[in-house]
Amino acid sequence: MRILFVSAFFPPFVQGGAEISARNLAAWLHANGHEIAVLTTAPTPADEVRGAIVDDLKVWRFHMPRPYTVFEAAQKGGLQKSVWHLQDHFDPRNERIMRQVLDEFSPDLVSIHVLQGLGWNALRVIGARNIPVVITLHDLSLACVRMAMFRDGRECESLCAPCAFSSRAKLAFLRSVPRLGFVSPSLAILRRLSALQPLQRWAQAHILNPNKSPTPTVERSPSRTVRFLYVGRLHESKGLYVLLEAIEPLAARHEFKLTLVGTGPSEDDLKRRFGHHRWLEFTGHVSVQDVTNRMMQSDLLLVPSVWFENSPGVIIEALGRGLPVMGSNAGGIPELVTHEKNGVLVEAGDVRAWSAAIEGILDHPERLDAYKDSADAAMQEFDQDTLGRRVVAFYEKVRTQPA
Repeated sequence: MRILFVSAFFPPFVQGGAEISARNLAAWLHANGHEIAVLTTAPTPADEVRGAIVDDLKVWRFHMPRPYTVFEAAQKGGLQKSVWHLQDHFDPRNERIMRQVLDEFSPDLVSIHVLQGLGWNALRVIGARNIPVVITLHDLSLACVRMAMFRDGRECESLCAPCAFSSRAKLAFLRSVPRLGFVSPSLAILRRLSALQPLQRWAQAHILNPNKSPTPTVERSPSRTVRFLYVGRLHESKGLYVLLEAIEPLAARHEFKLTLVGTGPSEDDLKRRFGHHRWLEFTGHVSVQDVTNRMMQSDLLLVPSVWFENSPGVIIEALGRGLPVMGSNAGGIPELVTHEKNGVLVEAGDVRAWSAAIEGILDHPERLDAYKDSADAAMQEFDQDTLGRRVVAFYEKVRTQPA
């Protein structure tokens, strides 16, 4: 197949797991004989490319006509943000860009991962050509302009007026595509979105992201001190304030190390409030190879998210490496972490619960050995070839359904 990947973020310009998962799948498809192209955005005009081969994939990278780039969206607000979203829904230039790429690549199928930032109305161009579309549900962007239904430090219980307006417009764009399907790495996300959009009318599949992390270049090493690891964006939705408030008092009674890998809008504030502690390390952005190596030299991955997480790739990689996980009992996390088997589930946002759960590990670190054995036993569930073949089978199902 000739498959066009559409993702506003795409390596080397990344902010989260969705684009890393998209790159993993694109690389796997290319290695298995499919012809792959990518439509993505450029943070600056100097980063634009038009149909160039980048890491074996044909790439179109556009600096989109917006008040600011999608990479700056988390820091923007007010009227400028409203204008940005109106352009993202209705600017005819979105359609012209999509039309140009379709003319030059002529895909058999379009695989959408992050459409926000490239323009929702671009779906009309694809639909007008009767090209099948598969959308991977990495987040809640079909319902929420913030993509997470998370605002002012808490989850949204319902759609606000701007998101309700946006949802109606997105539904109209979806209906313009004659052959459409949705892949969700998480059943929880699929159910949440299906309650807000009539996704039941289209083909659906629950398939984990077929990721593959680099081979470690270091050996797993034991430690007398428990080594906690966090990998992800430094943002309030990730529960880092909950985690640090929970773990901070424990340092008076226990020896441990906590490493926070990643960057994000909360980084400066987190460093100001907690950065003086000798047990805490901020690494900033690191390579995927470094993430893998750090997992090999850690004892427990912490995922304290307070929003409706999908199917975090960092959990899949950790369990695939035999690294147990302590995560919030929210969203798709409980689909991966089985309490007291391959890790621990904790009430999302509950500082006392997180403090008690972490202290339980510090008091009895031998529990980690049993969790590690369970994680090792389940590694086959995350095999990239198995998951990749399931994705291709779903692509074919969408391609062959009547228009």
